[in-house]
Amino acid sequence: MNQKRIFMTCEWRDLIMSTFEVEKSVLEPYLPKDTAIDLYNGKALISLVAFTFSKVKFFGIKVPFHQHFGQINFRFYAKSKTDGSRGVVFIKEFAPKHLIALVGNTLYNEPYFFKDIGLKKQIKEDSLKLSYNFRDAAIKAEASYSTKDLKKNTLKHFVVDRYIAFIKNKKNKTVRYNIYHKPWKTYQLSKSVLDNRLLQLLPTNFKNLKHLSTYLINGSQVSIQRGVPQ
Repeated sequence: MNQKRIFMTCEWRDLIMSTFEVEKSVLEPYLPKDTAIDLYNGKALISLVAFTFSKVKFFGIKVPFHQHFGQINFRFYAKSKTDGSRGVVFIKEFAPKHLIALVGNTLYNEPYFFKDIGLKKQIKEDSLKLSYNFRDAAIKAEASYSTKDLKKNTLKHFVVDRYIAFIKNKKNKTVRYNIYHKPWKTYQLSKSVLDNRLLQLLPTNFKNLKHLSTYLINGSQVSIQRGVPQ
């Protein structure tokens, strides 16, 4: 890891990830240069990811009032045409902090939007309840605190175990963001609920989505490194 190119450190924790099958043609306009859709058993997938964003530092400097909040994004799965590396492409990202949305849009050309994302967390002795919401629509999950490692060659491993984000910059070049963290584990999910009104945050051409899975993931500390545009 080249520490000189690390621009942000933070924690991403308590991730609820709900995944859907979608038509390939809907995703193709979002592909950065020299990337292709990464299919799972021939299927194109998108995920709604709701998570807790905390302990944010830009270039090692702690950001006041940006230390604990909920965030929601929509992403799909892509791979590099040059070296085959696998990552994600963001369709839209929503945060309840103007600074995060401003920096993401202006400096890094990410599709960030300000939305008042709510977060509720309830911890009991052996279980966890989470809820992320926008207005009256929420995604919720309940789980025990026991966790499992990701099993390779499964849908869960395919959507969770990603360490690269491909971003199309303003010059139509592709920037690769390397995301460093220890391997994540999944909680033993007992219940999940997704209000389909959250899917209305997607562009209007995302229709007829077929739900495949929902997982609750523990998360970890994260370091993000910006690559050279290609």
